[in-house]
Amino acid sequence: QERELVFEAVRQNGEAFRSAPRSLRGDPLLHPASVERNCLAGPGCRAPVARISAMHAGPGHSVEIRVALGLGGSEVSFECDACQTLGDLAREVVKRNSVDGGLVHVTLPCGARCSPLEANTPLA
Repeated sequence: QERELVFEAVRQNGEAFRSAPRSLRGDPLLHPASVERNCLAGPGCRAPVARISAMHAGPGHSVEIRVALGLGGSEVSFECDACQTLGDLAREVVKRNSVDGGLVHVTLPCGARCSPLEANTPLA
């Protein structure tokens, strides 16, 4: 919970990182530059939902992903390298759809919502 509070504080103002507990300052996800690149929306944030309906291994070292943005959004396919992360996928969804505000909530096929603190989680 403390990591989430620090993350959101840094998202609002990068200077908040200086006030973070020393034990959290070594967390790479909480550094202002990482927070700025992170397109995963946190709880309570007004942002569209990117629903991942399917993820499976593709050719070579790739992952094929089906994503729909918003309630009535049509599904589109993404092919990502297996070493890419949930954060990379969120950035690509934001970029391809020119999402206002630059943030999306991402839900997995099982229905679980991704936290911004899971941005470095590999897709495969």
